Amino acid sequence: MNRCFSALPAYLGGKRRLAPLIFALLDRHVPRSGWQGKTFVDPFLGGGSVSLLAKTYGFRVICNDLAMRSAVIGRAFIANGSVALERSDVALLLREPDEPYPHLAEERYVPSVFSREHAHLVDRVLHWTRRDYFPEPKRSLALVLLIKWALRVQPMSMLRGTDARAAFSGDYDHVSPRRVGHYVRSLDLLRPAAWWRLAQEVNGGVLPGQGEAYQEDGLTLLPRVAGDVVYLDPPYPNTTSYEHEYAVLDDLLEGERLEVSGFSKNADLLSQLFCACRHIPIWLVSLNNAALELEELKDLIRPYRPNIEALQVPYPHLGSIASEAKNARNKEFIVLATK
Repeated sequence: MNRCFSALPAYLGGKRRLAPLIFALLDRHVPRSGWQGKTFVDPFLGGGSVSLLAKTYGFRVICNDLAMRSAVIGRAFIANGSVALERSDVALLLREPDEPYPHLAEERYVPSVFSREHAHLVDRVLHWTRRDYFPEPKRSLALVLLIKWALRVQPMSMLRGTDARAAFSGDYDHVSPRRVGHYVRSLDLLRPAAWWRLAQEVNGGVLPGQGEAYQEDGLTLLPRVAGDVVYLDPPYPNTTSYEHEYAVLDDLLEGERLEVSGFSKNADLLSQLFCACRHIPIWLVSLNNAALELEELKDLIRPYRPNIEALQVPYPHLGSIASEAKNARNKEFIVLATK
């Protein structure tokens, strides 16, 4: 399990720590011996850990995400069960093209996010992934590799780090002493050996099994797909949006910054979400307590699925920078709901 999770980008809000609990709760209603061949639907793929674990358990997985930064995870690992990156693929990604190519990262994100050397490498890799040299699923595997690499440039995988500009301008007097070492070590990421090590991590997520991957609005996908279990993990209301946190990635991958999800702004959309998947028998739901308490969430679910079992888990988030009071309040809800 640890090896397959190591394949995934280190996104904030990922469910690596919670995924075993989510499936333990499901096991109490549907024993694990009966999971093989059943269909698991994940309309908000995000960091991919729950879908990837579902695949390892033998589910046929249907995953989806509107953002390319997450959709590539679905195409690389859920819809792909055999194709991996090779050394020659990594060598090509790092080769300087003979023809002119866009330099978006260098033009927009030096030194606020990357050093010039890091940004030049980002632009080079993006150029090759847009060519015919990388058909799917290798294109998505290469983009997952790039995302993992880019997130490692910054401390805590936060691409909007406040002292990156100072670090990549060489002004280390204005960099937190706790992060100076990280920025210095990030120079090692420029080496081909570092890319191959990360590529091997990515390859660890390529597992046999059945899966499909989509890139669209989860609310429009859900009524069209059939499944035995649906996992609902929409963007959490009243929290920092992924579109804000990963605006740099979205701009580099899609050529624009994405509009903030309605789920991040409005808890009322949860009722629409529950209505959209009323045809799927078993629901697993994740949410935190930023906008709703557990009983309020259960009240929203109960009209559709009256049988509810729930866990409330203390869940410190970014403990090194969040206040002690916030971490003490933070809770994650995991709900299993059936007819």
